[in-house]
Amino acid sequence: MHKLLAMVTLGCALAVATNAAAQPIGLGTSPQGTLTYGLGAALSKVLAGAGIQSRVQPQSGTSTMIPLVNSGEIDVGFANAAELYDSFHGVGTFDKRANPKLRNVAVIFPLTAGLFVRADSDIKSIKDLRGKTMAYGLTSQAIVAKTIDAMLATAGLKPSDLKQVLVPNVVRGVDELIAGRVDVTVFAIGGAKVAEADAAISGGIRFLPLDNTPAALAALKQEFPTGYLDTLKPAPNLAGVKEPMTVMYYDYTVFANADMPAERVKTITRLIAENKAALAEGQPSFRGLDPQRMYTETKVPFHDGAIAYYGEKGIAKRQ
Repeated sequence: MHKLLAMVTLGCALAVATNAAAQPIGLGTSPQGTLTYGLGAALSKVLAGAGIQSRVQPQSGTSTMIPLVNSGEIDVGFANAAELYDSFHGVGTFDKRANPKLRNVAVIFPLTAGLFVRADSDIKSIKDLRGKTMAYGLTSQAIVAKTIDAMLATAGLKPSDLKQVLVPNVVRGVDELIAGRVDVTVFAIGGAKVAEADAAISGGIRFLPLDNTPAALAALKQEFPTGYLDTLKPAPNLAGVKEPMTVMYYDYTVFANADMPAERVKTITRLIAENKAALAEGQPSFRGLDPQRMYTETKVPFHDGAIAYYGEKGIAKRQ
């Protein structure tokens, strides 16, 4: 009797485990047209190629998506390293709202952020923005507002130096620029929504260069400690980048709920590390993926499954 009961118990446990493994992986993103939506769609396609079901679950922004990963309602999410840090520790943009069940999976590439205007605008530099109208607020993407603050700071400006039109997320901000209701807005350089704006606006759009000086860098880091400055060159997929210019960079991450099975996370980590070309085909930002940088310190614990993959491949943790 005891033996039969043990066998039944084991069978139920295996059934539950099998059912959990068969469940589609939920990939949390921001709305269609955003960088994170493109990342989720690209990863979903790679997972499908490996026989793993997944579904992209767009939310209004990363600020609303991240707590859903923490609660386990969504399995995997995408956010920049600064927002992942804030949300895990309950500081900054997530003040007193810690999300302790988040685990880093990988640092996937450096992201380039930029403020852009209509190409025919008389705004040529960040300094020229004083008194202009800007899409701001970004209640569902609070960390993006911090990138705006950082870029303005490089020219000695703050948001109050501009007139603000409050928007919930970056997609709405671009729509406001297309409609002519703002002079400047923010987006990840190379994003699909930027290309849409470039096509929709007569004459296209143009990103504003940042000053590359020690003072500008110090001001940027005061607002966004993990950000840095570097030169970006024009490329066919970079609408609005007319010439080499200094822009803001910061690392982007993939993260997961701590309770996701380690083998599942290990598989996801492997598929990201070993399918750069396929991922980049779906979202060009993946061209910046370097497997040797995936295990980079973000002051957020890595998932056991990711650590297992990096250990097998001899990828050392970078500080």
